[in-house]
Amino acid sequence: MIPIVEEIPKFSCSACGKCCSHIRGMISDEEKDFLRKFAFGKLPLVQVIPIDKMSFPLFDFEAKRFREWAKEAAVDAKIQPSRVVLDLNSNKAIIVTYAMDYDACPFLKEGKCSIYYTKRAFICRMFPFNRGPFLKTGENPKKEDLFGSCCRMEPILPRLDDSSKDALVQQLYHSLSSEFLNVVQFDFMHEWINKTIVGLMKTRILRPAVNYPYEFLLKRIENSEKIDLMDFLVEAGVKARGEVDALIQKFDENIDAKEFLR
Repeated sequence: MIPIVEEIPKFSCSACGKCCSHIRGMISDEEKDFLRKFAFGKLPLVQVIPIDKMSFPLFDFEAKRFREWAKEAAVDAKIQPSRVVLDLNSNKAIIVTYAMDYDACPFLKEGKCSIYYTKRAFICRMFPFNRGPFLKTGENPKKEDLFGSCCRMEPILPRLDDSSKDALVQQLYHSLSSEFLNVVQFDFMHEWINKTIVGLMKTRILRPAVNYPYEFLLKRIENSEKIDLMDFLVEAGVKARGEVDALIQKFDENIDAKEFLR
């Protein structure tokens, strides 16, 4: 029996800034293990930042926005590539995600996010979630594994029923509607990236460097011309600029998540 969703309080962010004050290491031990095994040269996506230095990810199109917002806020955002594909066809380093080289978000001013009400990244908009409940593991997700530390979750977490994925999804959508949509869309975007890279490889538009020594890859990436993934799709003739803009708008509006949860 699915619990009555009205019994679960609505989540409301207090904008306390605590989540923004620690933006490094926002990944699980399971994800760290995966990165150590595969993200340093064994797969097309290469992690170019040490795991202990990783901060929250920005998709390539988000990084462009953040550079502009940083100018407006007079902030040195220290945005740098985080995950990259080295393409042996074009000899270009295709940047898929970026990160800001800070322990605390540089937009955090006096304990408050200075751009909270107008401009935020997906990783910000999905908090207090760390990840969504739709991992294809064949197991029901554990509610404790879905969230980061947030005092506003204290009255909510004990009431969530994770014995049934259907029940949990209904409760999450009720209690954390916008945040839940954002984390589901976040997962869809990662899936889109993976499928896009595989599709480019199948059509031989992309020939990623794989199984090279990691230090060799880093040096090649450092010396290569850089291009964002979305710009690469346009340059390679895979998508027109208007199609890319429409795709980004679709991501921003959580269209995939809304259709999935309909």
